[in-house]
Amino acid sequence: VSQHINYNAEKFRYRFVNHEGKKEIAIPITGILNSNGSLLEGDFPETIDRLVVKTNEAVEKIDVKSLLECDFSTTTKISLTASQIVLLDMLKEYFSYKGYITCGIPKITLKGTLEDWTKLQEKVIQLRQLDLDMDFWLDRLDPVIWKLVETYKGNIDEEFWSKIISKQSFGSGPIIAGWTTAFYPYKINGKKLEN
Repeated sequence: VSQHINYNAEKFRYRFVNHEGKKEIAIPITGILNSNGSLLEGDFPETIDRLVVKTNEAVEKIDVKSLLECDFSTTTKISLTASQIVLLDMLKEYFSYKGYITCGIPKITLKGTLEDWTKLQEKVIQLRQLDLDMDFWLDRLDPVIWKLVETYKGNIDEEFWSKIISKQSFGSGPIIAGWTTAFYPYKINGKKLEN
């Protein structure tokens, strides 16, 4: 089937997709495939499966995955992956395939209980009430603690989390920015770290 479709890709385009040319199918491969020198290592069946799922979603006309994937009682992981590769090959005139590595922090886990997190909020309030001239720091720390509590409650602010940390380069050298710096009242040189 794959070879036949490839030989007649334009004739059968309308049976699979509504677009002209090729659409890019891109999947994250961080943690699945890794480079070891000049070799690519990792879980290739998982990578192929993710490409097939994403490609199947992009095919507007039919469910090619259920039609052409090897899904019999005798199917092994190898035969399933082989059938998926053939499926991707069949659609190569309509799609290009790409894997990319994601940067950043892939996952955050807030441990403890909600009571722990609200207790932390209360401790920040109590520190402020002691009037220890720490407002330069607590003004930065307080909103971060509140956001962490909201996250623990399930109210996730993706924009907040996207700004956890960044490296910025200047003529005087790179600096670390982002709200994670709110946990540090002082710079390494002992000077106050302010906004």
